[in-house]
Amino acid sequence: MEIYRKMFAEKILSFHEGTNRILKLLMGLPVIGHHVSSKIFNRKNSKLRTVIGLVAVLVRGVWQFIKKYLYVACFMYIPYLFMAHFCPLIASNQESAMLFMFFVLSSVCGSFANNTLFAMGDRDYLMVKVVLVSPYMNFLGRLAVKMITDLIYFTIILCMFGVSFANSLLVSIVTVCIRPVGEMFALVGFENIRSMYDSRNAFNGTVIAVCILIAYGLPLLERRISSDWLIFVNPVFVVVSLFIGVFAVYYCWSYPHYRKIMREAVHIKREI
Repeated sequence: MEIYRKMFAEKILSFHEGTNRILKLLMGLPVIGHHVSSKIFNRKNSKLRTVIGLVAVLVRGVWQFIKKYLYVACFMYIPYLFMAHFCPLIASNQESAMLFMFFVLSSVCGSFANNTLFAMGDRDYLMVKVVLVSPYMNFLGRLAVKMITDLIYFTIILCMFGVSFANSLLVSIVTVCIRPVGEMFALVGFENIRSMYDSRNAFNGTVIAVCILIAYGLPLLERRISSDWLIFVNPVFVVVSLFIGVFAVYYCWSYPHYRKIMREAVHIKREI
């Protein structure tokens, strides 16, 4: 149980932060505020605090869902509508178009250009320096939350955009498996390809540009979505992805130098 508390310490902190924000909001309301005691802030085991905290978690979860929904709508569904206007073969196969663009832009691009290692910042420094969570546990906790939420949210969202549940689930599983591969690639780059790590903004920009060209340019060039491009929803491909993902998770789990990465990633000159 202790390992889970350390790994998800950031989410536990967010739970209490959200609880306090809602309590402050309630206390500021004209009528309700008179019935909300400031002593609740100091009661760790208060049932009211727990209920309010759960509401805060629910609100945050809904907000994260909305952001991912808008991401899929803006970067996949709207481009599909544009392509469908000029390409009848694309218009007649919305599911294939959505799957292909999602795989390229989210599964591949999102895993390699938006990995947790390259996105470390002030929040991670707070967790390590103030909350005293080890960089190792902080990193793995963030990765685990990202994988879990991606699996749940994207499976639901893709279904909302006309993708069958089976294919939504398969491409979401593949995405979750590629996430730790992107982290492993970043760790290897940090250790062995310093020029890539030091120029990570340029690297991220290059990956994003290439993926955008493939996701939008290839269907427009071919004026269709080939079934050969959808190999990532093949059960064999999914099983292979699972094995690769497990290996990547093991690599990330056994990597020993997260403290060094944290120190450099947040640009701190003194040692953590």
